[in-house]
Amino acid sequence: MSSLSHYLTEMGVHTLFCHQAETHSLKTLLAHLDAEFARIQSMRPDKNDADLLLGLMTKTHLAALEQLQLTEDKSEAMQTLFVQTLGADHAGRFTNQYQTDCILVTRLWMLVLGNQNMDFSYVAEHAESTAALLFPEEKTGLSHSRAEQVRRQFMQAYYHGQSASQLPSEQNQVRPSVPGKLKAIYRWLQQVLRRKTG
Repeated sequence: MSSLSHYLTEMGVHTLFCHQAETHSLKTLLAHLDAEFARIQSMRPDKNDADLLLGLMTKTHLAALEQLQLTEDKSEAMQTLFVQTLGADHAGRFTNQYQTDCILVTRLWMLVLGNQNMDFSYVAEHAESTAALLFPEEKTGLSHSRAEQVRRQFMQAYYHGQSASQLPSEQNQVRPSVPGKLKAIYRWLQQVLRRKTG
């Protein structure tokens, strides 16, 4: 059995994340996801790794979005406090960890979606909606906005995954047994998360 890190390395994850802060966060996240992936593999030996990888990354993406939404009010209050006490310039140096985590997880999810050649319009829609959720005060499409920059990072990860899937080596490809299952899995996970928060 291969680890989640092995599959993501084959997809080129380490060339996608090159900043030191990103690589540290990536290493921490991958350690957690490797353990979770191994647990799922042992529980579901009848499933192929591609389906398990896609399911775990979709679940992780949804959990990151949920965490971001649950902490939105607290994060805004903290940012307001920083601006009031430190000024806008210094307050801008502080980052919202939930935002940072969500961006990282979404980029990994997009990498997997690209590697499994998921529908472009589906991916583009989620890249835009996630960017809008991360930066609701900004619009995508404006090249200088943070929302647009993040949306582009998401799509870059998707294209990166697609490029890796087109390499001649079979080991660079993790293919789902039923590619159309993604939408159904995503909707089901959204319903489950809504019930928990509702």
